[in-house]
Amino acid sequence: MNSSTRDHVVAATHFVLGPSNFLVLRLPNNWDLRLGRMPMDIDYTIFYDGIRWAQAGQASAMLLDTKARRAIELTVRTSRASIAPLKLLDARPGPCEIGGHDATYLIGAAKFGLFKTKPYAVLHIAYRCEETKRFVDLRFMHKGSPEMLERLLPPLEKSRCH
Repeated sequence: MNSSTRDHVVAATHFVLGPSNFLVLRLPNNWDLRLGRMPMDIDYTIFYDGIRWAQAGQASAMLLDTKARRAIELTVRTSRASIAPLKLLDARPGPCEIGGHDATYLIGAAKFGLFKTKPYAVLHIAYRCEETKRFVDLRFMHKGSPEMLERLLPPLEKSRCH
């Protein structure tokens, strides 16, 4: 592992199924992972290499850079079936690799809120993991520039999904 990055486990616990990982995110050292605003939920799990992975479910987290006073909202969705892509304004697509899997990303903008008046920069990454038989959908949102989200791509490519 590069000394300027570290791993963060995105996981949730189901009262019957127990704890399950969604993925292990590789982020720059200045970012911390905290619980998000939305409740986490797991519908199906699969064991791979002795670890239980969320095959279908959703997780929410906040990435915080406390020194620079920045925050990024993360939503992770996994599903056995494909996940509908997010519609972004001025989207720029590109290829990437997450955990050895070919992935696609979009960087663009979207408006959220009750009247769709709050603009956010969005990084959307989607890929299929054959080992855990699931689609993985990552959405990073923040109120700053899209360039900051784009700088997360190199460390994110070293993330693990199984």
